[in-house]
Amino acid sequence: MAWQLHYTSAEAGPTGRSGFQFVAETHDQPDLHDRPSQDRSDDPVLHDRALPHDRAAPDHALPDRAWPHDRAAPDHAPPDRAWLHDRAAPHMTYRPPPSAPLAPTPTQLATFPVSLTYDPGLLSRCVYLGRDYSGRYGNFLGHALVLRDGDLTGSRPIEFWNAPFWSDRPATGELDELTELTPGSAVEPEALSGWLSAGGPDSYERLAELLEAVRRVLTRGHGRLVLVAEDVEDVVRWIAVISFSLPWAAAARLSFATYSADPAAARQTIVGTTPDVWIPSDIDASVIRLDEPPAPVRTGRFAATAVGFWRRTDLDGLDALGELGDAEPETAAALIALCRGDSTVGSEEQAAIITLVENGLPDWAWRPLGRRAGLLDRPLAAAIAEHGPPEAADPCAARCAALAMRDPELPIPARLMRAPYLTALTTAADTALREAHTPLLVVAVLRVADVYGLRLAPETVERAATTVIRSDAADLAQAIERTPSDWRETLIAGFITGLENTSPELRDRLLTPEVSAQLADRDWTPAPQTGALVLRREVAAGRRDRVTATIELLGFTADREDTLKALWQAQPTAAECATLIEALGPEMDASPQLSELPARAFLTGGLKGPEVMKLAEKVRDGLSGYPADDAEATLIAARLAEAPTPVEAARAIDALTELTREGHPDLMPMTRTTAAKALAGKDPRFRTTVVKSVTEPARRWLVNAWLTANRNRDQQIALLEIAIRLRMAGVIVPRLDEWARSQVSNWSMFGSVEAHFKRDAELAAGLRELTGQKRRRIFGRGDG
Repeated sequence: MAWQLHYTSAEAGPTGRSGFQFVAETHDQPDLHDRPSQDRSDDPVLHDRALPHDRAAPDHALPDRAWPHDRAAPDHAPPDRAWLHDRAAPHMTYRPPPSAPLAPTPTQLATFPVSLTYDPGLLSRCVYLGRDYSGRYGNFLGHALVLRDGDLTGSRPIEFWNAPFWSDRPATGELDELTELTPGSAVEPEALSGWLSAGGPDSYERLAELLEAVRRVLTRGHGRLVLVAEDVEDVVRWIAVISFSLPWAAAARLSFATYSADPAAARQTIVGTTPDVWIPSDIDASVIRLDEPPAPVRTGRFAATAVGFWRRTDLDGLDALGELGDAEPETAAALIALCRGDSTVGSEEQAAIITLVENGLPDWAWRPLGRRAGLLDRPLAAAIAEHGPPEAADPCAARCAALAMRDPELPIPARLMRAPYLTALTTAADTALREAHTPLLVVAVLRVADVYGLRLAPETVERAATTVIRSDAADLAQAIERTPSDWRETLIAGFITGLENTSPELRDRLLTPEVSAQLADRDWTPAPQTGALVLRREVAAGRRDRVTATIELLGFTADREDTLKALWQAQPTAAECATLIEALGPEMDASPQLSELPARAFLTGGLKGPEVMKLAEKVRDGLSGYPADDAEATLIAARLAEAPTPVEAARAIDALTELTREGHPDLMPMTRTTAAKALAGKDPRFRTTVVKSVTEPARRWLVNAWLTANRNRDQQIALLEIAIRLRMAGVIVPRLDEWARSQVSNWSMFGSVEAHFKRDAELAAGLRELTGQKRRRIFGRGDG
């Protein structure tokens, strides 16, 4: 329901006075709750209600009647009626064009421009009447409609140009309540399309110029457009074309005045005027003369789209624009372009469309968007999947899932989809697997497959995982971690095949400690090189001991020595070797690296201690060849000090000599040195018997070991005694004998020896023989 008011100059109006005033209005007053939902504090027409828009009356108008006298509602007027007057009063103004005749004839009056003015909440029409009740010129009729919410739904305000409810003569008293607003027929879209077509290319260029200007005003929220034309009908048509090009809610916000004699003071967005009206050069508005060629202008999507609809008389397209509510025009045009399959709608435009989707789209938009899902970016597709009906949501969810297959960082919408879309997704997944070039892209496909239960061939997945093992596959650990559990083993199998078939350098670089931790504990028989490297990584990281790794390694690869060498680079312990022998037994003999481990453990233990002895016995009894010989030599050297008789000690030394003839290069000298040191603790007679009893090779190394060892004075005297006793027994060890001679030639040393040997006549004689001075005074006495 709209409330009507008539405004004109009357001799005696409802208030009993003369002049411009409201002379008729709808009888029923609106309840407060029926008022239009408009914030009056933001309504520019209410900020200066004392003056109409056209502030200065023309010279020929009544100076005291060019604007209302009753600017304030009378004291007896009800509050609601006063509010209606306040709302309408600023629009009740009219001045004829400056060139209009001062005293027009009735025929001339019909040519005066009609001013149809619209501001949200109010629609008014002012027509020039000429003389008032007193015979003076300047009178007009202002017919205002105060609108409620919903009165204009489905119609543009300009459609009420020449509507049947407008009055051309003022009424008095009560006016009927308008329960339904019927548009006029002068600005129907079909007629406007023909009018544009008749204007040729210039009319469409003009339309683009006007639409772009209006769009900027609506987008910025400020600015105005002044249209200058001789005929107000031209202004009306352009306003109508603009209004039909906009979304309905945007058109409902577009204020306009088809005619004003003072466009500089008018506050509407679009204001029409005539060429004879002077317009200041600094007016804050874009001024377009409709009788001049349009200026070239760069337009956006909205203007181009709307112009295209008008060129083709595509009224369905215009209706589609109109149904997009309060959408920003560029965004509305982008949405329609998407619905029609335009692939040029970019990411920024699509992002703006999301707001429209969240607020709800017209029914006609959903299905086309679903059919064009392949053109949508992920954010827009996700919004449609969340807010749209199934016919749009399903294909858009499938679009999101397909995009997630190509970008591991994109989330996957958890939405149940119908079978056709699942089938299409399965096909897309197969394609994505074939084209994946990084591990994470393979995983992206598997994650989508897991969410939607897609049936992928395991061999296809494994082949894809194998293919992506290349120089840029630096995200294996993350890929494995992100893989759904049902697909993890298949993916890992593919990765392992790829690692096994690549170069050792690349395998070493890709198989990081993190990756090895995820690949451990599996059968490495099909991929021994990769398995060997995994074991090395696991041992280095402390997640697996090298004994266990060694035992496992021997189970799947023959080409193992390099890996074993790396595993056992640090010296082994006796306990480690003992565990290996228990687990592997004679199999250790098959590996050069393993067969050396016992000898290295003996060296580490210094050929002593219970663990070393136990290991030596285990090696001697369980292995053969060099390891067994090294173990036997170790046992002999460690136990030689316990030999009860020189004969047994000699047999041990001979055995040690044979065992170390071709023994471990580091262990052999240690065992001989240990054995020599063990005998060095025996008395000289014991040691002499041993030296006499052993073979010549054994005698040489044994004596050499004693000679090269560090000795104190007592040990030197003991060694000299051994040399003398050997000499007396007819056993000459050249190096020992030479050493002994050099020692007794030293008077200081000789004196000590002489004193030591004076109680043993045999040793004293041997000493004299060694020195070659039989008549020399020894022990203080001559010899006769």
